[in-house]
Amino acid sequence: MLKNKQSLRSLMSFMVTWSFLILTVTGIVLYVVPHGRVAYWVHWSMLGMEKEQWGWVHMMFGGVFILTGALHLYFNWKPFMKYLAGRVQGHLALKREVLIATGLTLAIFIVSVFNLPPASWVIELNSSIKSTWVTSPELEPPFGHAEEASIAGIARRMDLDLDRALVNLQAADIVFASKRDSLEKVARANGITPMQVYATIKQNNLPKDQPQPTTAEEIEARFAGTGLGRQTLTELFVTIDVDPVVGMTRLKRAGIEASEEETVREIAGRYDASPIDLVQILLLGKSG
Repeated sequence: MLKNKQSLRSLMSFMVTWSFLILTVTGIVLYVVPHGRVAYWVHWSMLGMEKEQWGWVHMMFGGVFILTGALHLYFNWKPFMKYLAGRVQGHLALKREVLIATGLTLAIFIVSVFNLPPASWVIELNSSIKSTWVTSPELEPPFGHAEEASIAGIARRMDLDLDRALVNLQAADIVFASKRDSLEKVARANGITPMQVYATIKQNNLPKDQPQPTTAEEIEARFAGTGLGRQTLTELFVTIDVDPVVGMTRLKRAGIEASEEETVREIAGRYDASPIDLVQILLLGKSG
């Protein structure tokens, strides 16, 4: 039992130390973990914990660190003030140090908010590391949070035959209660991933032929959230069935200079546009 203030002071010191160590580990893991859409799609895990669980631990110990840090300062307030007084008496340029620390803090805050170097380098490295987890197209969901879609919903969204999808699941001995079950629920119930559920649904279940969208609204409804931004321009031409020569001509006519090896997101970002804006130019010859 804790019997005195000294015991509480020691307890807070250890709690601050352990919280800091755990936050360091969870922070590193969350820095390198795949993007959420991929992590949830394949049930990514490290040391038996999935991305969401690492996030929970990080959040909880962030709170513990703040609380115990405040209590640690409270229990050590007199020694802390005595230390400061001693520094001042020792003619340490405390004012200058405070100003430098404050300036550095503001500078780091500003470069982070506006994505400027060196903060932008850290952010770009983070994005690059996360992207390395995607080693094949199957690891990418067809759209954001596809694991939350129901069997019927994803069949409708991807224009697949629902009856064929249900037959495929039954043939693979994948248990589900109804067509309204989400891919995540089905995956958890069967000890597999949403990616594997979707792969089974798609087996011998080709999308039906669809007419090319003719309005900006139809283009957004068809392609929004499908991850086109990660494709290169060459891949986009294939996806939306546009002749590369025609596509490059339409982009140039719209004042957009681009290489076919660049990603759609890179090109769009350079012109303060969105991937859907580029698709509209490629399909309609003009933006929406």
